Amino acid sequence: MSIPLFFTKKLIYTISWEDVTIDQNLLQLDHNSSILTIASAGDHLFNYALEGASNIHAVDINPIQLHLVELKKHIISAYDFDVFWAFFGVGKVPNYLRYFEDLLPHLTPQAQSFWSRKQHFFDPQGMGFYRYGTTGWLSRLLLFSIRSMGVEKSITEFIHTEDIQIRQGLFEPLWDKMTQHWSLALWVHPWVLYLGGIPMSQQQSIGPLLPFLKDTLYTLLVEQKLSENPYWRLYWDGCYDPSFAPRYLQLYNFLKLKECINHITLGHSSLLDLLNNNGSMSYTHVNLLDHQDWLYNNNKGFIELKETWDRLNELPSVTKILFRSSYETAPWIDELVAKKFIVKQMKRNELREDRVYSYSSTYLINR
Repeated sequence: MSIPLFFTKKLIYTISWEDVTIDQNLLQLDHNSSILTIASAGDHLFNYALEGASNIHAVDINPIQLHLVELKKHIISAYDFDVFWAFFGVGKVPNYLRYFEDLLPHLTPQAQSFWSRKQHFFDPQGMGFYRYGTTGWLSRLLLFSIRSMGVEKSITEFIHTEDIQIRQGLFEPLWDKMTQHWSLALWVHPWVLYLGGIPMSQQQSIGPLLPFLKDTLYTLLVEQKLSENPYWRLYWDGCYDPSFAPRYLQLYNFLKLKECINHITLGHSSLLDLLNNNGSMSYTHVNLLDHQDWLYNNNKGFIELKETWDRLNELPSVTKILFRSSYETAPWIDELVAKKFIVKQMKRNELREDRVYSYSSTYLINR
């Protein structure tokens, strides 16, 4: 496995960094669907369960990400919505030690060991769960930078301004002020991006980072309504707003989520190992997230990438494969994807409604 060790030893993602609404529109899951994917922080898995998928199997080479999904699953199964919301809506839990005393015996030994050391992530006197993990640390660094630039009030104005023309007029003065401050260099520094779960291979594939950053900010602040963006607002506020939280964190979906939580299974392995050892499983859908970017830029990784696609191309049950990339055009696509598939490429500008808006391209592979 060619993934940097850093990404297998730490809690990286506290949320899944893909817009699940886009996923749902592209994948079209139903009760006949069986999906294989990467675990990440698990949010997309719960949304797939609500879509009715009968089998959702998630693998990850980072056991810490699996420990997080396991904890979410047990809290959904064992408690009512108010407890689940306190843990993963607010990220601060009164009497959190008592809940962990009940939860720990039901977790796998590895997850038990991790969460017995990290219970303080949910301490109501602390920073809150979403300020931990490397993405949480990144959010704290960027908030520090925003305050240092003196633009915190300006961004708050974007959040609360409904008129798009006013937001358009506010953007260039904001960007000018940001580019004149030394701390903007932090936003594109390789080690800072590393904290956000963006390895060097992805950073290089994006191209010039400042124009990419400007386009991202313009889309999020001006064209979209940041006031209702659950992904970026989470890291701005440190918690979810119940009025536009993800579906799996909505009260009206909680009983259904309880009923289908066991449709989600987890495995500590690479995608390739799973396909090699469990190739007879009849998956209808596969979501690779941005998995392939991590493998492309070195010989060992490319061998794994090719072998993964060899296995995917062989599976007769697979009808849809979704993935995202930091490349505007994925360099491996023509070489590795079998001709029996129809490749639909959506470049960044074609998906400006994507509320994460962090990737250069999205691919849907249809049989």
